[in-house]
This record gives sequence, C-alpha cells and structure tokens, in this order.
Amino acid sequence: MSPIVFGSMRMSQDKGDEEYWAELLRQAYHAGIDTIHSSMEYDSFTLLQSTLQRLSKIDNSIHFKHIVKLAEPHFSNDEYSSNRLNEKVNSYLEALQVDKLEAIQWMWRSNLSDQKRVVNFTKQSKQIKEGIDSLKRKGLIETALCFPYSVEFMRKALKLKVFDDFCVYRNPIEQEYDEILSNCKKGTAVSIRPFFADKAFVVKEGPIKLLEYNFSEPAIRSTILSISSLSQLNEIKGFLNAKASF
Repeated sequence: MSPIVFGSMRMSQDKGDEEYWAELLRQAYHAGIDTIHSSMEYDSFTLLQSTLQRLSKIDNSIHFKHIVKLAEPHFSNDEYSSNRLNEKVNSYLEALQVDKLEAIQWMWRSNLSDQKRVVNFTKQSKQIKEGIDSLKRKGLIETALCFPYSVEFMRKALKLKVFDDFCVYRNPIEQEYDEILSNCKKGTAVSIRPFFADKAFVVKEGPIKLLEYNFSEPAIRSTILSISSLSQLNEIKGFLNAKASF
C-alpha cells in the first residue's frame, strides 16, 4: 500500500471522461501511488470501473491495489454475518476484476446508538475475526481496516485485536482520534480526509504542510487523498519522492 492512496470518491464525468482519468491514474501510478480506495456506494464507482478497463488497454503493466469500503452489518441489519461479508468481498473482486483486495475498510453500521453498536460488536467480535481470517486464508484480502465511527468503538476494537489496522479522519481540524492513535503501534492506521475536503483550507495551509501534519503521527502509514488533476498530482510529487526515499 503506497503512502498516498488515490481516493476515487470525487471522480466524475464533469471533470473528465475515461481517457482523462486513465491518464491521471497512469501518471499517479508512475509517481508512486499504487493503491486506489473505492466504494460501490460512491456515484463514481461505475466511472472507476470503466477507467480501469481503459487503463489496462493503454498500459497493461499497471496493476493497482485496492482498498474498498465495506459495511457489515449495514443499516438494514442489527447483527454481523460472515456470509454477507464473503458475498460483499466477492462482489468487489468481480467488479474490480482482481483476485485479491489489498484491504477492506470494514465498518459496523446498523441503526443503533454507538453504545449499542459497541455492545453488539463485542458480542460478535470472535465471529468477525474468524470471518476476516477466513478471507485471508483464501487469499481474497490482505488486511482488514476498521473504520470505527467513534473513539469508543476504536478503543474496544483495539482491545479485542480483531483488525490489522484502523482507518480514521485526521487533519488539523479533526483531531478526535489523535489521543488513541498515539497509543497505536507505528504504521497501523490509514487516514481519511487529510485536507478536510475544504479548498479554502488547502489554499490557506498548503497541501504539503497538511500531508506532513498527517504523517507526523507515527501510527499513520498511508492517507487517502482525492486527486482530480495533473496539477494536483504535480503538487505532491515531491512529497511522494521524499516518502519513497525515507
């Protein structure tokens, strides 16, 4: 998994067609970004699929790793199911035309209070770990990241040792996970929204400064970043080079 993960959520036809995005992904790959984050819940997923198909025709030597967003249970369920987890993983493998996912960004949703989510997760934590371990043994996933939704959920998940890594928001404004991250082992977390999804904020702080802030926490191994133009990619190439030689 590369230090910068290409976030596909904001891909859109308004910004460019498959040819445009395929060229951007090609240059991103050669700049050191070898992993893509996606979700079937995103409007961009169909565009990502067609872009990857186009990219394979342009350069079939490029093989991206994939992190996918995956809720089990979802809002319509109160309990976890290993069968549903397997079905969802297999759906992503088929949709992305790969044999293995670099990681699943797992989350427990359901229409419950956070306190109840933690309680139900604790009750089924052994079953969840067994389901994840089974996917690993089959070679379908490499790692499982927990997107906790709350610090309390992350604290419980850490204690139960169900997941390989965690996936949390981190930037100079969203710092609620910083205290618990400081207690995590080095390189065991992936951050989301390093730029706070705010153009004015990026202009004020600068992309390199924000990336440096993100990786100032030793627990952070990678960050998911939406890139929609070559100019944006060029802005962070120096940072990518520095990370690669570190």
